[in-house]
Order: sequence, then C-alpha cells, then structure tokens
Amino acid sequence: MLTRAVRRRCPLCGFKPVFDGWFALKARCPSCNFSFEREEGYWVGALIANIAVAEGLFGLLLVLGIALTYPDTPWTALTVAGVFVMVGLPIIFYPLSKMLWLWLDLSFIHPIDADDLRAKDS
Repeated sequence: MLTRAVRRRCPLCGFKPVFDGWFALKARCPSCNFSFEREEGYWVGALIANIAVAEGLFGLLLVLGIALTYPDTPWTALTVAGVFVMVGLPIIFYPLSKMLWLWLDLSFIHPIDADDLRAKDS
C-alpha cells in the first residue's frame, strides 16, 4: 500500500489517476469505488504533516547552512532557499501528503470497512 501511495495511486487497487489535477483528489476511486474522504475534516492530518515536513526541512537547511559556512554565512542564499522550502515544498508535496496520510490511516488507525466501498447516496 505504501508504494501505491508514493506513486499517487489508489491504496487498495492501484488505479491511477485518482487526482483530477495537482490539488483535486477525486471523492472515490473510479475502479474500486473506495471513498478517499473517510470523515469530515479528514485531511487536516495531511495538511499538518505537509507543513511539518516543510518546517523540518527549513530548520535542517538553516542549521546546516550556518554550520557549514560559519563565520561567512551567505544569508541571502539561505533566505532564498528558505523561501523556496517554505512556499514551494508544501505545494509540491501536497498530493503526496494526502496519499501518505491515507496510507497511514488505512494501515494503522482505521482499516478499511464495507462503508468505504459503498456508494454514498447524494
């Protein structure tokens, strides 16, 4: 399931594409009918993980940048790199964070049940 999530495929059947664009995850898998949004507010964890990854890499970049270049730290270069990490990385990582959150939830927190595959009435 993890390899399917990393490749942005349905975690159950491996169907691709499950995104309608970079940011728009389909409500259900077109192949197996698995519901991606399992409850109200489901994606908050994915958003938190996305921001945490960006902040962690920013902190690592800052500490390594200062440690490797001290005493002549290139502050302009570190600022540009920091802005890219804090703005660009969450955008780039967004779809992957959703799929990884889904994998984590299915694997360890809420395993799949019959309601996840049943079509919801509108």
